[in-house]
Amino acid sequence: MNKYLVFIMVLTFQFCFSQDVDSLYTKVDSVEVVSDSIIFPEYSNRILNDKAISKSLQILEAIEDKQFKKLRIVHIGDSHIQADIMTNYMRQNLQNKFGNAGLGFAFPYKMAKTNGSLLAKLTSDISFENYRNIKPADTLPVGLSGIAFYTKEKDFSIELNVKDEYKFNSIKIITPNNQNSFFVASSFEEKSEIIQTEVPKEVPKKITGYSTKKSSKTINHKIKKGEVLSIIAKKYDISISEIKKANGLKSDKINYGKTLKIPTIIIERIPIEEPDTNDIASVEYEIITKQVITKKFQPLNQISYPMSHDYFDFTPMDKIFIVPNNEYSEFALNGIALENTKPGVVYSAIGVNGAKCSDFNKYDMFYQQLPALEPNLIVISFGTNESFDKLDNETFMIRLNELIDKIRLFNYDAEILVTTPQPSQFGRKYKNHLVEQYTKSIIDQAEIKNYAVWDMYNDLGGAKNVNSNYKNGLISSDKVHYTYKGYKKQADDFFEALMQSYQFYKSAK
Repeated sequence: MNKYLVFIMVLTFQFCFSQDVDSLYTKVDSVEVVSDSIIFPEYSNRILNDKAISKSLQILEAIEDKQFKKLRIVHIGDSHIQADIMTNYMRQNLQNKFGNAGLGFAFPYKMAKTNGSLLAKLTSDISFENYRNIKPADTLPVGLSGIAFYTKEKDFSIELNVKDEYKFNSIKIITPNNQNSFFVASSFEEKSEIIQTEVPKEVPKKITGYSTKKSSKTINHKIKKGEVLSIIAKKYDISISEIKKANGLKSDKINYGKTLKIPTIIIERIPIEEPDTNDIASVEYEIITKQVITKKFQPLNQISYPMSHDYFDFTPMDKIFIVPNNEYSEFALNGIALENTKPGVVYSAIGVNGAKCSDFNKYDMFYQQLPALEPNLIVISFGTNESFDKLDNETFMIRLNELIDKIRLFNYDAEILVTTPQPSQFGRKYKNHLVEQYTKSIIDQAEIKNYAVWDMYNDLGGAKNVNSNYKNGLISSDKVHYTYKGYKKQADDFFEALMQSYQFYKSAK
């Protein structure tokens, strides 16, 4: 068949969308939702408006043609992305087919007291402060990672270890205002040092007198057989009336086995000590010896670029140290990027648990630092947390568009693909119709805003399939987050849709 005819048929197929239907509004779980589901056309797994990512598809073709090219993808989102489960499956799918060009973005999530990718492990000998973009806007250095990570301590090291399959040749250090506040080092020498301190021995003291200190104390006395108040009063050297007053007794009658409160006065005799003036002139000193072990790092030669400070080595590395440049008094790390010397795909995942579009919109530094990753394709996945905040559809789209516009302001050459949100339930029980509305609007404005769409909502069966997805082990018991099996299905289906667009792209040339 003529290849131009095939191309026209593909385009016709790609741009057929659903019709709008009128709906009645009802109140469910304090959310204004439609009583009847929005009607979508019969779903087929594909990338909608895939002409918006044609340059990225072209890079994949160049890689497949053995050209030395890298496709750098940055996937931004919420907790579904921060855990790097779905994104790691997607990373594996793409790299198995087109080549592993590196891990991409990495961040010390565990040191920031949260979860993250298991592919890069960062540890330190000190604790760092952290602040997430989901909190009220602040002047703290929240940037590319969406999490401020900082300290004022100068004596520290951060050790980075990666899995064997992600050994790297280059590392980028990304900091606020591109400060050169960190060095990288491949090794260190331990230096043992003996420190001796001379301190005076304690000056002898002599007792020159005594003072007294009185204090009251209540003790408990369990009444024994045959005991009367007079015997108990004599034992503790107090009066019968004092015992009766402390226990609220109106008579002298007491019962065996009961407990009485006995008020007592304690007199302490405290000696008064003063230095022995006869010995002050002959004070002796003693030497305290202490062994201190320090690590001496030899900084590697870094190259300064407008967006980062980089180090490159021809020998692949699986470990490196990040240490302070002591010319600075404050240290903040916004992220690192790891790549190797091979062609292929770099897939970076940047997510913040609980985040919404508006949380990333709070901090311009996020957008200013994003070009450091040199993204060709930026994937955006939001909507879950907005729906649980009961955010209406119109406001969600305004905030999503603000995110897209700011990304393009600083990454004008990058292409954008938006995934619709996953289906979920309110309170494990009620249909989340808000994400259904978000889905329709995301698809409707794709051509207007010139981005591609992967419809994850309908790929997972929409609201009607949440319970069956739970029974099939795809979604967890909270009916919001997905299982490893569920995230793998998302990645496999996303990859399948992207590869379908890739094949269409090649056949239509």
